[in-house]
Amino acid sequence: MSPSKPKSRRADTPDDAVEPRSSLWLLLVTLVVLQFGYPISLLGQGWTAAYLMVYAGAVAYVVRTAVEDPRRSWPLLVAAGGLVAGVIWFATQPDDISATRGMLVGVGVLQAALLFSLLRVLVNPPARLAIVDLLLVAMSAYLLLGGVFGALAGIMELTSPGSFIDQTAGDGSPVWQTLVYGSYVTLATLGFGDVVPVSPWARSMWSLEAVIGPLFVAVVIARLVGVANPLRRNRDGAQ
Repeated sequence: MSPSKPKSRRADTPDDAVEPRSSLWLLLVTLVVLQFGYPISLLGQGWTAAYLMVYAGAVAYVVRTAVEDPRRSWPLLVAAGGLVAGVIWFATQPDDISATRGMLVGVGVLQAALLFSLLRVLVNPPARLAIVDLLLVAMSAYLLLGGVFGALAGIMELTSPGSFIDQTAGDGSPVWQTLVYGSYVTLATLGFGDVVPVSPWARSMWSLEAVIGPLFVAVVIARLVGVANPLRRNRDGAQ
């Protein structure tokens, strides 16, 4: 009888899952800080610069993803380059409307590219990803969804002033930070009523976001349940 071959370390340890999971944690923490730490950018230009530097975490995630799969990750690299260009322009001319718009375009494009990349993982998850990894992907995608709509709202307001009204502002004109807040209020269908879309396109966009928010959660839950059952059966069968 020939001796059985020793099991490889690759099969016994979750090394393949460690790198993606650490990258996913990095992305999720970065998004939480960015999407909910934006009030710090209202304290002055220095704080705004510190806030924008947090995007380095998203860029680091893009770089690590590109190293693992360069063929499919080139859109992320292009979007990350656009973000860096937009942030540098905004940092040198913070009071210029065009620079602010350029920064928001860079932010929106990168977040949209990341969102598309994560949705692709949810639809067709790699075999090496565990349920925990897919949960991290789903949470990051949800945060990116609100960020994309927030960037679009900021661009719309700068391009067509008066598209939104901030009931708490003296002149009623919202800054981009306020529209990030309004985007997540809309995504979660809270509807506080302090930030209101006025123009037809603004109303249409936030109506779409209000529909997508709950629909996204429902679809993702169904998808995770569908993925979890086969994984559990495979694990039980292996035992």
